[in-house]
Amino acid sequence: MFGVKKNYEENFSLLLYASIIILTIVTVLLIIFNYIKIIDEMQPVIMTIMILAIVALHGIKRYGLKSMVIFFFIAWIVSHFFEALSIITGFPFSYYNYVNMEGPRLFDVPVTIMFAYFSIGYLSWMLAHVITGQYSKKLEGKNIFIVPIIATFIMVMWDLTMDPIASTVHQLWIWTNPGPYFGVPIMNFFGWFLVVFIFFQIYSIYLSKYDIIETLNTTIFTRKPYWAAVAILYLIQATYGIINLRTPPGTQDIFLSMGLIAVFTTLFVTIISLIIISNNREFT
Repeated sequence: MFGVKKNYEENFSLLLYASIIILTIVTVLLIIFNYIKIIDEMQPVIMTIMILAIVALHGIKRYGLKSMVIFFFIAWIVSHFFEALSIITGFPFSYYNYVNMEGPRLFDVPVTIMFAYFSIGYLSWMLAHVITGQYSKKLEGKNIFIVPIIATFIMVMWDLTMDPIASTVHQLWIWTNPGPYFGVPIMNFFGWFLVVFIFFQIYSIYLSKYDIIETLNTTIFTRKPYWAAVAILYLIQATYGIINLRTPPGTQDIFLSMGLIAVFTTLFVTIISLIIISNNREFT
């Protein structure tokens, strides 16, 4: 029985590795061939689906299907509410409107943006566990509040490099009163911090009561590949939109600036996380 369990967990680790290798290859190919119009248009869809699938696989293993569904809806409801509120009132992100985003909308907010919130939210959440040494522990005491704060900083780092490219370059949304950060209002990032912290904090309180970790009979959470996968996925999602071999005219300064910022934010978090995971002597 133990041998079967061990083989299953080894196979799960291999599946994670294989998924990330495939994702990396696909990412490189999409970057190389993004001069082809259909590939350039399909790149966000392909990347979103692939990252979402791996995140779901990873998260269900740790939290179970029920808690992952709850995380999805907490993130969706909170973020969607504030997105719609900001479009109408300018709070908390400032006034803006979605333009070049297809798909169904609810209160003028594209439903599809939820998948980005969910994926990068989960990855930021798990990296916060790595950095604080929580890993697969049930959140208790001060960590119920510390982990959401760290996760929020990690997720806002992603938005620092994503937002100028998505809005100013691709004009997926347009700011009514463009700000000094490559067209993005400074208020947007403080708004992001508020909104992201709210849904992380709600989920943290939920998990402090209903986390299933103590009922799981598995050693997968002591395996380095399980945690390293999170760091690598975060880096891929945080950088694939920045690396562009064929930048639109007049936007090279934005791409180069976002790349520089990414080095000292998202890349830094990834490296620190991988070092912490590598140095953990309890892991195999």
